[in-house]
Amino acid sequence: MKRMLTYLLLCVLCIPSYGGTKRALVVCVGAYPSESGWNTLASQNDKALVLDLLDRCGFPSSNVVCLAETNATYAAIIKALEELATASRPGDQIYIHFSCHGQQFTDQDGDEALRDPKDRYDEALIPYDASVAYNWNGYLGDHHLIDDTLNDYLARIRKAVGSRGTILLVADACHSGDISREDVDPSLPPFRGAIDAFDQPYRGSTRKPITQPSSWVSLSACKSFQTNFEVEIDGRRYGRLTYAISRCLKPGMSAGELVSALDACYRQMPMPLGKSQSPLFEMPDNLKKHILFDGR
Repeated sequence: MKRMLTYLLLCVLCIPSYGGTKRALVVCVGAYPSESGWNTLASQNDKALVLDLLDRCGFPSSNVVCLAETNATYAAIIKALEELATASRPGDQIYIHFSCHGQQFTDQDGDEALRDPKDRYDEALIPYDASVAYNWNGYLGDHHLIDDTLNDYLARIRKAVGSRGTILLVADACHSGDISREDVDPSLPPFRGAIDAFDQPYRGSTRKPITQPSSWVSLSACKSFQTNFEVEIDGRRYGRLTYAISRCLKPGMSAGELVSALDACYRQMPMPLGKSQSPLFEMPDNLKKHILFDGR
């Protein structure tokens, strides 16, 4: 299985819960500061879809934390993840959604090379206060949300919700480390990622590399060699993953049913001429029948 966030949509599942508290964290960043070097995304449109989806799935608004634009800083996201990990209880149903840019980031602890000797990058999500390149206007990389950091919080949340809990993580972003230069064509829809990786000087890390295989299930928005283009529906742009899951995820749906529904939805969405994007799913057979969220 690919490293967490190597793909664009990741679902973290335990055995399904009935009666646990529903909690959600939604992070949407589209209008990055001009000095950051990031292009604008349609993440505000994503926000409306996600909040509506959570309402349909029975998430109380009081249990939904939404960080958007200037409020979605690295510190604010870390604080929200910490609070979510602390609040989670056995049997809870957790939904975490990111609509933002993504980027490959120099691996400092060597865990990626343990899985693939050719891989020297972690994957990162991009908060509001992270820039596109090392030393870009003095930025050194401290506000990239790398997969190792997010993995630590997810492990804590999974331990807290236990075997009866459910965790679904949706990352509508792309590290885009191997995207060809031709994808900069301004006639194409915006895509969620950076052409170049964030090459930070190697400083080493005291963190112990994680060598055991992940138990998480990954549902990818596209193959690793494809680009995550935003989609335009009725004159409005959305993240392709966000739009698909907002259309497909229903209360009482199993993980396997969601996979089939997302696959069908992708085949119906328009793509730029000459481009292709199809989902890639990795899921152990024993999780296909697990219910994601109940209808209560």
